[in-house]
Order: sequence, then C-alpha cells, then structure tokens
Amino acid sequence: MDNNEKSALDAIRELNLSYLVLAQRILRENMAVGMYRLGISRDIAEALVGVSTGQLVKLAAGEQSVCGFRILDASLLTMLTQTAKHEQLAPTHAAIVLSTQPSPRMA
Repeated sequence: MDNNEKSALDAIRELNLSYLVLAQRILRENMAVGMYRLGISRDIAEALVGVSTGQLVKLAAGEQSVCGFRILDASLLTMLTQTAKHEQLAPTHAAIVLSTQPSPRMA
C-alpha cells in the first residue's frame, strides 16, 4: 500500500468517525428529525443511539465509508449544483428535492 492509498484510507476512517458521532448526536437531540436528515430507518437510528464510543471507533475503522451518497441521479446532481436564479432559495430547494429521493435505508 502506497502513501496515497494509506492517506485515502485514513481519510475514510476519519470521515466515518465524524459521521457516526454527528449522526448519534443528531439522533439523540431529535430522533425523527435525525432519521429524516440521515435517511435511515428507526431500527438503524435506535441501534446507532445505543452504540458506545468504543463501538463507534471500531465501526469507523473499516476501509469502506459508512455513510451513503443520497443523490443517485447525475441530472439531479447537476441541477442542484448549478447557479440558482434565487440563491437564497437554493438550500430550501435542495432540501425539498432530496427529501423526495427514495432511500433504500428508509424501508
């Protein structure tokens, strides 16, 4: 494994830990809002809330990202990244569009 690959794996692990800690915090503050924002089911949400810090670290240590990319359509990605006519509305528009995207984890 070269230095670039090791660096990428370290970055994935750091991303995983940051994501898991953030997800747990959001879910503890408001379970329903957290499930919506993370695009996860109640079962996954409850399991995440119950995981210890040590278990989070262990889960984050893998070589694969634990968080998924929610935009699965290239045209949607293009639309969301183009300059909006009304910049102030862009975050709201993105939230509405993303909330309509099916998430296999919500089933």
